[in-house]
Amino acid sequence: MPFDPALAEAALAYLMETAPVLVLRLDAQGRVVAANERSRKVLGAEVLGRTLAEVVVDFTSAPDLVASGSHDQSERLLSLNTVSGLPESFLFRFLALPDGTLALGSPDFDEQARLQSELLGLTRELNNLTRQLHQSNAELRELNQLKNQFLGMAAHDLRKPVGVIMTYSEFVLDEAGPELPAEHRKFLQTCLAAATGMKRLIDDFLDVAVIESGKLGLELAPATAAEIVAAAAEIGRLVAKKKQILLVVAPADGTRRLGVDAAKLQQVVLNLLGNAVEHSQPGQRVWLSSQWEDQSLTFAVRDEGPGLKPETQARLFQPFAQGGTRKTAGERSVGLGLLITRKIVEAHGGRVWVESIAGQGATFRFALPVPPQPVTPPLA
Repeated sequence: MPFDPALAEAALAYLMETAPVLVLRLDAQGRVVAANERSRKVLGAEVLGRTLAEVVVDFTSAPDLVASGSHDQSERLLSLNTVSGLPESFLFRFLALPDGTLALGSPDFDEQARLQSELLGLTRELNNLTRQLHQSNAELRELNQLKNQFLGMAAHDLRKPVGVIMTYSEFVLDEAGPELPAEHRKFLQTCLAAATGMKRLIDDFLDVAVIESGKLGLELAPATAAEIVAAAAEIGRLVAKKKQILLVVAPADGTRRLGVDAAKLQQVVLNLLGNAVEHSQPGQRVWLSSQWEDQSLTFAVRDEGPGLKPETQARLFQPFAQGGTRKTAGERSVGLGLLITRKIVEAHGGRVWVESIAGQGATFRFALPVPPQPVTPPLA
C-alpha cells in the first residue's frame, strides 16, 4: 500500500487527540517533552517536563532503558501515578527515535477485568452484610421493645411496695419517733432515705421506658412562666431545706402564655433543681429564673457547686452519664434525670445546655421556642 500523507496525518491526529492510549515522547534523558490528550487527562498536564521515573510507580528499569538507548520491543506492565491519586496499570512499548524514545501505553484489560471481578465480589459481600445488618437491627428493635416492656412492668410493680415502705416509715417517725431510741430512729430514717431514693430511680426508669417506646405524649395547654416556676419552686424549697440550702426564685412573667405540657416542664425544672441541690453544700444558694426573649422562653437553674469539666459537659445529657463530681450527701443516681430532661425539652421543640467552669458552679438552661401563633387561654 503506497504511503498516504493524509492518512498518516489523520492517524497521528487520532493518536494525539482521541485514542484511549498513552503517547509520551521522551528525550534522551527520559524526560517527557510531548504527550497526547489522553496522557494529559490521566497523568495531568504537569506531566510535561517530568522524567519517566517520576511518573511510574516502583519502576526502575525504564529510566535505565531510555538512558542507555537500547529499546526492547516487548510489552512492559507499568503502574503510573494518575490525577485521581490512585495508580493505574498500562502495557507499554518503547520505540526508538533519533532524538529519544516514544512510549506507547495501552490499558491492561486483564488487570481491569480482575479488578472488576474483585469489585463485583466485594459488592456481593457488602450486599450480604447489609442484609445481615438489617436483620440484626430488626432483632435489636424487637429486643429493645421487650426490654422496655419488662422495664416498665418491673418499675410499675415496684412502685407500690416502695411507696408503702415510705408511707409507714414516715408514719412511725412522726407518731412514735420521739419515744424511740436514737438508734431505732436512725434505722427508720435510713429505710426512708433508701426507699425515697429507690422511688426516684423507679420513676426515672418508668419515664425512660415511656420515652424509648415513643409514647411520650404532651398534653399542651396555655401556661405562664410564673405558673411553671411557682409549682416547681414549692417542692424545690422543701428539697433544698432538707440540706440547709437557700433556693432563690426570681420573679417570673405571669402574663404571657405558651402552649406547653406544664406538668412535664415542672418535672424538668425539679430535675434541674434537685441536681443543683445534690451538688451543693449546706449554706450555699441555688437560683431559679426565667426570661422571655423574642423567639423563646428560657429557664435557668444556677448553683454554687463544684462545677463541671468540659469533657464532662459533652456527655452530660446522655443515658447513664454521671457528672463526674461527688454529690454532697452521697445521693445515688443512675444518670437518667438529665436524659429525661433533654427528651422532654426536645419534645417541646426546645434545647437544654449547661454553662460551667470547674470550681465555679454550674448553670443549666433550657429554652422553649415561641410559636408563630401564641396559644390563647380558654374563655371562662
